[in-house]
Amino acid sequence: MNILISFLELMLYIAVIIFVAFCIVWVIRSFMGWTIDANVYKWGQIIVGLLCLIAIVAWLAGVLGMGAGLPHFWGPALYR
Repeated sequence: MNILISFLELMLYIAVIIFVAFCIVWVIRSFMGWTIDANVYKWGQIIVGLLCLIAIVAWLAGVLGMGAGLPHFWGPALYR
């Protein structure tokens, strides 16, 4: 059960990363009216992908006992 909960935390962590990136692109395009260059957009996607990959590797290391895993922002309140 703990692995399932930690996997769901990983999915939430990745969803937050993607949501923040989407909001940044939305603000730049909608409110500021700027266009994003294709190369800048491509590198932004690469950075978001790397952040997600780092989160997955950190989670796997935590599950396999080789690392601390993901940071637990909401951990103390849930596990009382």
